[in-house]
Amino acid sequence: MMTFDHYLQQATEQDSLTMDSSWSQGRTSFGGLSAAMSIARLSRLSGDHTLRSVAVNFCAPLKTAEPLTFTEQVLARGGSVSHIQGDVVQNAAVCAHITACFALARESDILVEHHDLSLPPAGDGKPLPFIKGLTPDFTQHVDFRFCDGGLPFTNSPHNHLKGWMRLKEASGPMTPAHVIGLTDVWPPTPLQKLKSFGPCATISWNMEMIHAPDDCQQPLQAGDWLWYEAEIRQSHGGYGHTEARICAADGTLLALSRQLVAIYDKR
Repeated sequence: MMTFDHYLQQATEQDSLTMDSSWSQGRTSFGGLSAAMSIARLSRLSGDHTLRSVAVNFCAPLKTAEPLTFTEQVLARGGSVSHIQGDVVQNAAVCAHITACFALARESDILVEHHDLSLPPAGDGKPLPFIKGLTPDFTQHVDFRFCDGGLPFTNSPHNHLKGWMRLKEASGPMTPAHVIGLTDVWPPTPLQKLKSFGPCATISWNMEMIHAPDDCQQPLQAGDWLWYEAEIRQSHGGYGHTEARICAADGTLLALSRQLVAIYDKR
């Protein structure tokens, strides 16, 4: 059973690898890991540019225990902004397509700061255990602390979800790839509206990277707690639109996330 960091390292060293079944999520693998591995590879082509935004489309199920392959292409490289795309391919099918924007900082007189959030103590909240056969297999690699909102399949009156998250086995500095992977560990927020079990799938996922993990008061380590709060902005016709904020424990905003989720509550 290999760790998140193991696969990030493998992805930067070789063009093909196989994930073990502990990273499965239903009939596919954990999407946050596949996106994080691709970003780790794209970052090698970015030079000294900083990751600013990521767009992910999950095109087909990506299975564990079967080889997958990475490909990359630089779409444009300007003086301050570069656009690079990557695909995660399995059995000749594109399973995930990732486009990333990397850019240098420029001098500017415009400064609008996000007010750091006042958060509960890092790691506070109700632990959510891994339960084999009930929770997705990949969640055994993650510590969760549920703080507010609704959990899946509880017919919740809420439209939000808040809590802490961290990787159980991680070391060294936190990278943008870690932030991207952790952002996807929580269940899609609309699942709390269901009265009983029903499948769902993320179709598209967009992230804007506000601060790098080393921009915080204390540079973040890969095993540090991150705060996650998500809100359902709209849900109709079997699709949910959600927004989320990801913060460091000191309240620094690290990223904004948006997802389009397909919900199969009537089958």
